[in-house]
Amino acid sequence: MSGAARTPAVRSPFERFLAERAPWADRRGRFDLVRGTVFGLLLLPALWLAYRALAGLLGARPLTVAIHSTGYWAVWILLAALVVSPAKAVFGLPNIVVVRRQVGVAAACYAVLHLALYVTDQNWRLWTVATEVATRFYLTIGFVAFVGLGALAWTSSDYWVKRMGAAWKRLQRWVYGIGVLTAAHFFLQSKADVSAATVAAGVFAWLMLWRALPAGRDRGPVPLLGLAVASAVVTLAAEFAWYRFGTKIDPMRVLRGEFDLAFGVHPAGLVLVLGLAVALAAWVRGLGQGAFGARPAYTVLLYAGGALLAPAVCWTLGWGLDDVLPEGVSLTVPVAVGLALFGLLGLGRHWLRGSGRGLALDLFWLAAALYPLALVSDQQTAAVAMGIAAVTGGIVVAWRSWPVSRGAALLVLPSALGVAAVAVAPLLG
Repeated sequence: MSGAARTPAVRSPFERFLAERAPWADRRGRFDLVRGTVFGLLLLPALWLAYRALAGLLGARPLTVAIHSTGYWAVWILLAALVVSPAKAVFGLPNIVVVRRQVGVAAACYAVLHLALYVTDQNWRLWTVATEVATRFYLTIGFVAFVGLGALAWTSSDYWVKRMGAAWKRLQRWVYGIGVLTAAHFFLQSKADVSAATVAAGVFAWLMLWRALPAGRDRGPVPLLGLAVASAVVTLAAEFAWYRFGTKIDPMRVLRGEFDLAFGVHPAGLVLVLGLAVALAAWVRGLGQGAFGARPAYTVLLYAGGALLAPAVCWTLGWGLDDVLPEGVSLTVPVAVGLALFGLLGLGRHWLRGSGRGLALDLFWLAAALYPLALVSDQQTAAVAMGIAAVTGGIVVAWRSWPVSRGAALLVLPSALGVAAVAVAPLLG
């Protein structure tokens, strides 16, 4: 029946309902890679928390740890929802907009779980919970933020967008006030150690300052460079104000510690590093859109820089990457090998330009660049499993790249073997 129109597959109403509303599907009910990947990432914190709870790894007060963990992720996922607009503008990712509602609803779900665990910790004595919320200021503002976030999540469907019209956009702007309340709640419940809350407040400040930039200047490396400095100053001011008015700790002592890098980068410095990384990424993207971006040297240098990603993150956070190396091996050795292997991988990526297989190679490169961070953790079994997965992924990418460019496929294999060597080295050392 050549040329005859195909009869579409008949699906039940339930199958159509599931396909149209599945978080991993597009509006036609088909699997969408971006939506599916983001959905999986949003599930990871909950799955990790469930695993730790079932394995008895939450300590003597597991419910308290679970409450803090779900609240922590609610904050950061809410910030991730606010990151979508800058990511679209700075990195030229228009398709990322489709996950904004998904990320925002996920933040609300973690907030619901956060509140439900708190109520469980109070043995479901609702009057006690209401009294605590009414009398404790940090719980009051947290509950107000929760109600606002719930309203945004409830009205996030297409039905409410059509029904509310222009009022829907005005309602969505509540997220900025909710972000302020969330940051304040995070600070107040953190007590003495407000490092994580300070970083979250600094990132929120960056996101708000970015929205204040004039149109057209919100994606250039120079304005973003100034934005990085400004957000770091705001972070430093917030930290100073907290220790000055919220605790009895000398704020000058804390500020002097910001400039002591012996134990890694402190909150204001971390916000500065993140801002500089965004400015650097915008500059690299600008190079890629020019004449230099069409040359092999661009992808070679870009991919080779992946070897510096894990050491930079470890230095910023004060993690000891040297501890996972065999005795007598300097960090410069694996970095030098990584620069060479990733540079070859970049050459292969240049040969795959214009092909859809390049995205798979990008994902493999990013996973291989971040893999050493898994070795820093104490979960050695998980690190080895991730190493095996990275090697398997490299083989799959090489196999899929073979029809497009045999040279590119062959250049993937040395990098996969390099990841395998990194995975096995700690076990041999």
